[in-house]
Amino acid sequence: MEYAYPIVGLVGGMALIATSVFSAFVYTPTTSSLVDTTITAFTGVTLQIGDFLAVSSATAIVFDLLATQLGVRYSLLVPFTIGYVLTHVIVYYSSLHITDVQSQPLDPDFDIRENPLQLVTLSIPGALILLPTEDRRRSNR
Repeated sequence: MEYAYPIVGLVGGMALIATSVFSAFVYTPTTSSLVDTTITAFTGVTLQIGDFLAVSSATAIVFDLLATQLGVRYSLLVPFTIGYVLTHVIVYYSSLHITDVQSQPLDPDFDIRENPLQLVTLSIPGALILLPTEDRRRSNR
């Protein structure tokens, strides 16, 4: 029961990240209209909150397991700092890759229907970092 909140946070965070990735794949903002601004804000907010929830939950679980199973205890400052740094690095790079995904939503080399598990995989915190950037896609052709 003590892991109920971190597990719910991890699953909820991954669901928010998946929602953000899906909305980035589905919709590309083209103007500065209210609809485009709202969808862009929704994509960014769900990505950031999802990353925060997932990373902080994973950090809590890992450091609790270290303490209970291995007897390794750290000051509260250590998991806080690691979670803080990981969250900001992952959000930064994920935001860059979400922007890249939105710029090329209908890439002919990528069909989500052929591999729907890739969309699920992208909901894992930090997985957006693994997507090739626009420069790498051009050099591979």
